[in-house]
Amino acid sequence: MRRCHDRWSTSDRQHPAGAAVNRYPLIEHGLEAAGGWAWAAAKVNLWLEVLSRREDGFHEVETLLAPIALCDRLEVTVSGAADRLSVKGIDVPTSADNLVLKALHSARQTRSIPPLQIQLTKKIPPRTGLGGGSSDAAAMLVLLDALFPAPGGRQELQQQGALIGSDVPFFFGSGPALATGRGEIIEPFSGPFLGGDPVCFHLIFPEIGLETSAVYAALSEHLTSGDSQRNFPVGSFQERAAWVHSLHNRLLDGARRIEPCMSEIAATLELVTPGRWTMTGSGSCFIVAALDPANLAEDAEILRLQFLEVAGSGATSEPPPVKIVAVPLLTPAE
Repeated sequence: MRRCHDRWSTSDRQHPAGAAVNRYPLIEHGLEAAGGWAWAAAKVNLWLEVLSRREDGFHEVETLLAPIALCDRLEVTVSGAADRLSVKGIDVPTSADNLVLKALHSARQTRSIPPLQIQLTKKIPPRTGLGGGSSDAAAMLVLLDALFPAPGGRQELQQQGALIGSDVPFFFGSGPALATGRGEIIEPFSGPFLGGDPVCFHLIFPEIGLETSAVYAALSEHLTSGDSQRNFPVGSFQERAAWVHSLHNRLLDGARRIEPCMSEIAATLELVTPGRWTMTGSGSCFIVAALDPANLAEDAEILRLQFLEVAGSGATSEPPPVKIVAVPLLTPAE
């Protein structure tokens, strides 16, 4: 298991002096003379059940979230000019819809914050169910609190985060957690997590992304009755041998309806890694539990060859129709 910056090169990891005392273990951050930096980790959903559609249009869910060591990085500098957001790495919009700017706007509702130059280095793909935008927003709120303290403290950040996105409050925590409500009510996972094993996952990225609202809408037309919904098997996720075969995501039913390739990928994963895969969030990313972290490269090659075969190509030199990335669970910063 690793911290966020272990996934980056040595040159990327050089932080200036002045690291802040961290009250938010999942968001490693620090201060500089004219600003600060923060890491924003991705998450995976190991279990997700949709309970009902609410009158406000959201859905009641129950889901187990865990942080992984795939991370974006934020750097903020106080500037005399207007706000400016620039993005490196994966291309995402820099308009007002970006959750980093929504977090800045929200923070300005309670205190004065000067114009900022913001650089976002993006490594978490959007529209994949990994919570990258939500994590970026949480990291921005935490960094702004370190630079310009929020009068309402942690409670203010929690409230602002929940208004920005259902996943945001999770990243203010310290590790794996059970989320309920529309996903904003967070309870730290109790007891041993996954039997205490070092855990890695293969992330399976299709060439398409999925919109959360579209996946929920497709599911809402066919919501299961209460009798067929699964109860969260908390004991299974405490045990070393049981958790791998308890992975579950009800939203896959909706994802299949709007993107046929999601069914094809699911069928391939069940053939190669039976019972130890699921979709994360509202997709499009799938996760595969690695039973032996020492065999990550071998497992990835088996998956790659199987996806090539499904695509109708036997040429091992060609890329598969999905991207496969191995990541460990995140070890929070102390």
